Amino acid sequence: MNLIKCFRNCCAIFSLLVFLSGCSEEISRPLLQVGEKALPFTLELTDGKQSNLEQYAGKGLVITFMSSWCPCSNESMPFMKQAYLKHKNDQIAFLMVGIQNSRSKFEGFVEKWGVPFPAGYDNGDRIAKDYGVSSPPTTFFIDKNGIVKRAFYGNIAKKPDEFQQWIKEIL
Repeated sequence: MNLIKCFRNCCAIFSLLVFLSGCSEEISRPLLQVGEKALPFTLELTDGKQSNLEQYAGKGLVITFMSSWCPCSNESMPFMKQAYLKHKNDQIAFLMVGIQNSRSKFEGFVEKWGVPFPAGYDNGDRIAKDYGVSSPPTTFFIDKNGIVKRAFYGNIAKKPDEFQQWIKEIL
């Protein structure tokens, strides 16, 4: 008797999950995978200029998706600034993409941290969706040929040794 009751409850929960998952208008894709070609984008930077993937051809690229409200984004910023300063003369570029924020909050975040590398607001989180990013911070390491070598979700400052290895992989 209890087994039948349990089965009915599980079926009801499963049906509810299937129904709810069908309510979303957005189709999510998995995180851009290692070995895949980075997807092209155009991003309006906080200084009014535009950035696109093609301008980084021939260089390694670290793209980090961050939000002002996210504790891990805030904890990662000092580390990202330090990494940029360490590698700014290498054949590597850094780019921050603001997601899940208003433009003004993201621009305040960039100003608060004195971000020394290009940063832009992802209006409507379009680039994040293309890259399969659902939460900040998410960081991609892209080599000079535009191939994703690493994707990391979380506080990058907690992975300093791995970060240095990932930088070497894209140089």
